[in-house]
Formats: sequence, structure tokens, C-alpha cells
Amino acid sequence: MLRLLVTLRPTHNIKGLHLISQRLSAPGPSLAPAQRAIVEQASASFARRFSGGTLKKLQKQPHHHGTGATRDLPGKHIPAMGENTQAQVQVDAPFPLTEIDKWVLSQTDDEFKYHDWDELCTILQNNELHLLKRKPSDLRRYIKWTTETKAEYGNITNFLIAHRLPKAWGKPPFTPASQIPFADPSDYRVLMNDWPYGFAPGISHIVVWTRTPIATDDTVGDMTPESRKIVADFIKRFFVDRLGPGGEEKVIWFKNWVALQSVRTVDHVHVLVRDVEPELLEEWSRELECHKV
Repeated sequence: MLRLLVTLRPTHNIKGLHLISQRLSAPGPSLAPAQRAIVEQASASFARRFSGGTLKKLQKQPHHHGTGATRDLPGKHIPAMGENTQAQVQVDAPFPLTEIDKWVLSQTDDEFKYHDWDELCTILQNNELHLLKRKPSDLRRYIKWTTETKAEYGNITNFLIAHRLPKAWGKPPFTPASQIPFADPSDYRVLMNDWPYGFAPGISHIVVWTRTPIATDDTVGDMTPESRKIVADFIKRFFVDRLGPGGEEKVIWFKNWVALQSVRTVDHVHVLVRDVEPELLEEWSRELECHKV
């Protein structure tokens, strides 16, 4: 199934529109009507976003991970992505495995290449979130955990409500203290990601959950200009400013379109930070009194 992923970082890359156009005209099996509608809506959304404005030229950064990237080890052949992964990987997964998932599962942890900061910046700028990978052992554990969790709770949202989100929120539909996202501390919860991707040492993955809905458009569920500014302002005052001078170089963030979210009931934003002391991570993710019943 076609997966379109957009990073909603304060900066955007026009390459996203080019990628969408390529997919519409690419040879091979045609898209289902619903999929084509999403792609066409996404293309229109990108066009509206960039038309009539002045684009800030993004600095070109080296992209250290290609779809066929491998790490050479003496005496062992590591398959490139898509090379015989069907034959090598036989896994009963609770979600469709992508070619990248299958490629990762064909490796060992020692063969896995971790994402460094420059690569993450490039992935987000190029709207290629599908390239984010967990290390092989973590992906296997995540598949197992997801299977067991869905069997016990029905879905991941029910698990989050029972064990991760503030008890004071209760169950959906929530009643936020403020209709403005991130305006009231009782309406959002900062948590470390239980299942982070395979990042190089020093990079941490945070998820900010909010019971106040983040406004989106009526096409592909992209954030509105107003809601994007609200999120960006929150990221700056909560994370960037706390890091002091140069803090903006240590924080990147994204939010998936509504149609692409795995957990749709509760809005959330992904935040990646680097070289942050454990004490500050603990402070950011500490449960507040307003979160308790």
C-alpha cells in the first residue's frame, strides 16, 4: 500500500511535491481510487503551501542511507533492501511489513546501520519518514509486543489510555482544559517513546500527546498554518529554549497526517533531540500533579 509521509517541521522541502508527482506518473500497478485520491489531495496541498511564497533554500546535507545501503563485513554478504527478503523473512506481523522492515529483519544487530543526526535531518527535510528503521532485535520485539497488546487490549489506543496517558483524562472523547493545544499543562503529556528507532548514541525520541485536538485541513489531514505555528511555538518554548544557546540545532520534530497515523484517537507530535542530559529528559517527561486523578 502506498504510504505518503510528511514532516511538519517548521521548514519544508519542495521535493515532497516532486515525489508525489513521480508516484502519480510511475509505471507499474495503478493505485486504488482511494489511494489516488489521497495522493492527488496531497499534491494539491503541497502546491497551495508553496505557491506565491518565498521558499527558504534548505542546505543540502549528505544522505548517508540509500535504499540499497549495506555494511560490508568480511566473509558475509548482507542483502540490499529488496534482495530476496521475501525468502529470507517469514514473520507473522500484526501490521503489513514494508520492504525496509523485511530488509532489517534479514540482518543482525551487528550489521545494522544506526541513524545519525545528519541523516535524520535529511530524512525529515525530504519527507521520507518511511526510511526510519528500528534495529533488527527491536523490530522483532516490537512485532511481538504489538501482537500481544492488540490481543489483550483490542488496539494500541486502549493500552495507552490504560498505562501511558494521564488518568485524569479518562477515555475519549476527552474534555480539555483549553481549546488551544499545549496552552494548559494538564492537556498534554510528554513521554519517552517506548519503541524508538535505531538512533546513534545521544539521540532521544520523545512523543508529546495532547487531549486537545490539533486542527487539520479537510483534504489529507495536514496541519493548518495556524496549528502548525502553535506546535512550533510550543516546541520552541518547551524544548529549544530550555537547551539554551544553540538549542535549535538539537531539536527536530514532525507530525503525521491524520490519514497516516497509527494512533488516531489521540493527537501527538514526535520530537527528536540530541546530546540532552538524562536529568533533563526525566524533567521533561515527569508526570505532573494535574495529570493524576
